[in-house]
Amino acid sequence: MVVVDGQAVPIGAHLDSASASEIKLLQPTIEKIAVPRKGGGRPRQNPVRIIADKGYDSDPLRQRRLKGGIELICR
Repeated sequence: MVVVDGQAVPIGAHLDSASASEIKLLQPTIEKIAVPRKGGGRPRQNPVRIIADKGYDSDPLRQRRLKGGIELICR
């Protein structure tokens, strides 16, 4: 699973077996995110929001993301 920014630049990736549910792969992938800061400094670890397909649309997942301060948008 790969996470990209608004310009389609990869900012995080997690590799796992093909049999794992994608929802279970979301948290390990989020933990690998490193968003570079302008002007240097330590990369940001937490995105403001995640935009995913309809397969991720579940209330428990949305609540876990909100507790972590991440807005989940499913389309």
